Amino acid sequence: MKKIFFALLSAILFLFSAGATAQTKGYPFQSGENMELIIHYKWGFSADIASVKFTFTEKSEEGKEPYYHLLAHASTYKFWDSFFKVRDIYESKFYVKDLTPLYFHRDVSEGNFYAKNWYYWKDGGKTLNAIVDKKGRPRRDTTYHENDVIRDIINIFFTVRCLDLEKLEKGKPAPFIIALDKDILDMRVRFVGREKKRVPKVGTFNAIKLAIAVNPKKDRTKDGDTSVFSFGEGDGESVFYGEEKVFIWLSDDANKLPIFFSAPVAVGAINGRIGTYEGVKYPLTSLIKVE
Repeated sequence: MKKIFFALLSAILFLFSAGATAQTKGYPFQSGENMELIIHYKWGFSADIASVKFTFTEKSEEGKEPYYHLLAHASTYKFWDSFFKVRDIYESKFYVKDLTPLYFHRDVSEGNFYAKNWYYWKDGGKTLNAIVDKKGRPRRDTTYHENDVIRDIINIFFTVRCLDLEKLEKGKPAPFIIALDKDILDMRVRFVGREKKRVPKVGTFNAIKLAIAVNPKKDRTKDGDTSVFSFGEGDGESVFYGEEKVFIWLSDDANKLPIFFSAPVAVGAINGRIGTYEGVKYPLTSLIKVE
C-alpha cells in the first residue's frame, strides 16, 4: 500500500505537468487560486481515500524579483489513516516573469517511510542542485546540468496550463525535463482531443484531453550516477514509464483548470478529480452542468 500511494501522489503532480513554453501575454491563473484534488482508488473496493490541497500566492521580497509560492498538502482521510497514514508537503517557488523555478521542497511521510528533497537552481533553471534524503539511504547532494530548464513537479503544475494548444493540436508533442528525488526525467505531452468530461460531485465540463509519456534520463550527474528513476523504495515500480500511460483533462476555457486525471498503479486503478476551487482568474465557462 505504501508504494502504491507514493506512486499515486507523484502521479497527481505529474499529471498536471507538461513542458512547453509559457505564454508571455498573461497566464491562465492568478494569485489566490486555490483548489483541492480528490484521490480515488479501486482494487476490490472503490473509495475516495485522500486529498491534495493547493494554495497559490504571489510574493515579493525587497531587492528580489516577484515569485509565485505554491504549497500542496496531501493527506489520507481519517478512516484510511488507521490503515496507512499519509501526510506529505510539497513547496515550490518560481519567478512570475517566466515561471523559471527558484526553490523546491518535498517532505513525504507515508507510514514508516520518509523522503525529503531540497532543490536550488541557477543558470536560468538549467543547473539544479538537488539534496535528497530518503529512509534507508545516505543523503545525496547532486548537481544536474541540462540544455533546457529543469522543472520540479509543482512548478510544472502551472506550466502545463500555459501550453500552446494550437501547436499541440497540429500533432507535435511538447517535450520537457523534470526532476524528482535524485533523478531527471524526460516527458512529453500530446493533444488527444476535446470531449465532455463528468467530474463526480462537481459537474460536466467541456474538456481538453492530454496524454503524457515518461522516460528516465541517464548520465546526467557529475558523480556519474546512472540509476533509473523508480517510485516508492526503488524496487521497479516504474509503472508510468513508456508510451502515454497517464491522461489528464483541463477545462476548455481560459483557465485551463486541471479537472481530472487517470494513471496506472502496480495494483488496482487510480484517478483524481478536482473537488473544490476558488479564486480562478476567468469565468469557468466550460462547466456546462452542475451536480
